[in-house]
Amino acid sequence: MQSQFKITQEQKEKLKPFLPNIDELLQGSLRNFLRELDDAIIGELGENYEDTDTSIMLQKIFDEIYDQN
Repeated sequence: MQSQFKITQEQKEKLKPFLPNIDELLQGSLRNFLRELDDAIIGELGENYEDTDTSIMLQKIFDEIYDQN
């Protein structure tokens, strides 16, 4: 299914483990998609809400998708 906004296949594959319902999310609004991605980023923060390698990777993809759209 074609998404409503621009996202690369590579970005989609990297996000699948963190957004199991990514195909459904891609049919909705960019705003809702980014909100779900933000929740995933928060869920990957460290014990004291410090960045982790995973949260940094997800934030980078968030920024890329935001800029692409």
